[in-house]
Amino acid sequence: MTEGRAKMRVLKGIPASGGVAIGKGFFLNRILPRSVRSTVGREQVDEEVAAFQRAVAHSREQILSIRDGVADPSSEHHQILTVHLALLEDSMLVDQTIRTIRENQFAADWAFNKVLQNLLETFHRIEDPYLRERGHDLRQIGHRVLENLAGRPVDSIAAIREPVVIVAHDLSPADTAQILKSPVLGFATDVGSRTSHTAITARSLGIPAVVGVEGATEEYRSAETVIVDGEEGVVVFDPNEETVREYQDRRKAYAQRTRDLAKFARLPTVTRDGKTLLLLANIEFPEEADVALRSGAYGVGLYRTEFLFLNRKDLPSEEEHFETYKKVAEKFVRHPVTIRTFDLGGDKFTSQIELADEMNPAMGLRAIRFCLKEKEIFKPQLRAILRASTYGKVRMMFPMISGVGELREAMAVVEEVRGELRRRRIPYDKEMPIGIMVEIPSAAIVADLLAREVGFFSIGTNDLIQYSLAIDRVNEHVSYLYEPLHPAILRLVRRVVEAGHDAGIPVSMCGEMAGEPFYSYALLGLGLDELSMNAAAIPRVKRILRKSVAYEAKEFAGALLLHATAAEIGRALRKKLEDLFPDERF
Repeated sequence: MTEGRAKMRVLKGIPASGGVAIGKGFFLNRILPRSVRSTVGREQVDEEVAAFQRAVAHSREQILSIRDGVADPSSEHHQILTVHLALLEDSMLVDQTIRTIRENQFAADWAFNKVLQNLLETFHRIEDPYLRERGHDLRQIGHRVLENLAGRPVDSIAAIREPVVIVAHDLSPADTAQILKSPVLGFATDVGSRTSHTAITARSLGIPAVVGVEGATEEYRSAETVIVDGEEGVVVFDPNEETVREYQDRRKAYAQRTRDLAKFARLPTVTRDGKTLLLLANIEFPEEADVALRSGAYGVGLYRTEFLFLNRKDLPSEEEHFETYKKVAEKFVRHPVTIRTFDLGGDKFTSQIELADEMNPAMGLRAIRFCLKEKEIFKPQLRAILRASTYGKVRMMFPMISGVGELREAMAVVEEVRGELRRRRIPYDKEMPIGIMVEIPSAAIVADLLAREVGFFSIGTNDLIQYSLAIDRVNEHVSYLYEPLHPAILRLVRRVVEAGHDAGIPVSMCGEMAGEPFYSYALLGLGLDELSMNAAAIPRVKRILRKSVAYEAKEFAGALLLHATAAEIGRALRKKLEDLFPDERF
């Protein structure tokens, strides 16, 4: 290290993509530039509007150029960049900015920043973490437009010529598309979560990444070495020689573990005493199907369809739905593909649907409630799912069912759509299973009644935990109460599993809990039939389950349910795992 260089600094963030990267740091400026409230004379208003329109047009040309460089037009990158192009035509962003300039005689950068911040605040209030993260798309577009408005060049990853570790406030899909062809070893960002596009892309590329590293860009110093540990969520700036050697060893160990885990992807998930579990993948884009297959997914346990509705001026057509679902069904032709009907409405933002403000949108008009109110939006999706069912083993799943009455109402709409298809002589799988997500306490309590009327259950732990424990998981003041191992949650899971099995239907889990190896042994003991998770988690969960004995896990889970607190359960589970799997890291 050079004399006078700042001492080693270590920051913690969210581990987004496994592995260790060590290299020269590269600061990528993606921080929204500040704007100062300023007005112009009435005679300058037209000029400000024209400057803003030029900046938007230039941003559009830049993104089009990047998108055209993406080889596969059906890839996730291509789709996201298309979404960014649509944002640049969004009336809430563009037209509103022009109105703000004209009505208030604001300078273009201030008017745009004002409109942008209002929209970002809307996204910030969204309860669903996946949809909330889509606000980052808007922020990334905002950065590009403001830089172009100021006449400054936008840093490009395509210009990087030597191996580097990127440090940035955030990365846009345009950035990550360029990473594919660049010598980027890994990256760390100030913001983001495991469900952000940035994190998802890092995992699909196999690049070590840590997101949500508060202060990462502030700690950065030019030309220093940066270490990114994507397993532990650690970023080290200007490491000393001993630390570099330590992380070089960790990098080798991670590479070896990855090679070892890859062997499990091809093996069935069978416990030592012969119980078979099905490990499936949660996906959001058709092209994720290939990654899921390579990771050893038996099928798709949760196919989120909300992306089709986001950031566009019109509603997706039945044909768009159909082609998308058909593509995934054909990939898994002999294995289940579980398509969740769209979970939008209430606090969930869509640019084409006018929604009234609600006092408590997480419990408001959303998911199946919204679909039953807006049947003309619901029916095209149902028709598309039914049509796609002839191309594979498609299953349909309703989100946020609260009881039997609501379920029957949804099933009546499906039957109505089936009748339409029969009259038009359009084929569909008459035996296609229809199930529900159990994510509301009332559904778990009446699971025995619901089980008589559906083909399967899938437990959505993210919402089930939130609603059962009455906590807002994005509220920093109470987020510590979000406890997957709370005795009430484990008892609800067992209740749903028993109700499902009594009725002869399979029970899956598709929340974040299903993909955490720390919970795998307990979930095996609670009797779940399927676990659906991020594809990258499948090999490790599979290895743990293949080392387990199902009847022993069942006895242990019974004992866990006798503990009074989540902390007690957590300690007992950790001790058991350390005894059973001394070579695993939890």
